Amino acid sequence: MASSKSSRRLARRKAFELLFELQQHPGLDAPRILERSFVDPDVLEVYAQDEDADGYVVIPIRVAPEGAVTVAPQAEGIKHFVGELVTAVVTHTKQIDTELSKYPEDWSYERIGTSERILLQLAVAEMVYLGTSYKVVIDEILDIAKLYAQEDATRFINGILGAVVRNLPALRQSTTSQESISQTQGSNRVDGAT
Repeated sequence: MASSKSSRRLARRKAFELLFELQQHPGLDAPRILERSFVDPDVLEVYAQDEDADGYVVIPIRVAPEGAVTVAPQAEGIKHFVGELVTAVVTHTKQIDTELSKYPEDWSYERIGTSERILLQLAVAEMVYLGTSYKVVIDEILDIAKLYAQEDATRFINGILGAVVRNLPALRQSTTSQESISQTQGSNRVDGAT
């Protein structure tokens, strides 16, 4: 069985792949792409048989005697973490992009390549909304960038994330405050109100 660190890295890579796919296919939504990736037996078999170490993330599967294909029990943690990452990015894309657009100097955020933008979004979502240590996130994202981003992108990504980290306490506080306001507003609703 894979270590927790390598399982998390696989999950981050898989989340990147799914977020990239969502960018390329706007007709898809996060719940549908997550279900297809972890429930559809044909898709599971394709991902399980990819021998290319730098290709699609291989998700361990289990084939039942009657031929049913499911995610292997040891991959349930990967599946869960991928879901958390993808959901955090998709749910908070506007806030994440607003924050990230503050940092590139002499460069418009909209001009950043798709792979680089997704890696930045993934990193910010994990640090801010999932509370993972920035040191772990940056290290992992830079390693993943070596696989998926432009050759010189790791320095750029590192610089942007370094700027985000300097503002991380305020970002986390802001999201906590927003969640409290949303919960308060929800509990103060009058029955039947929309």
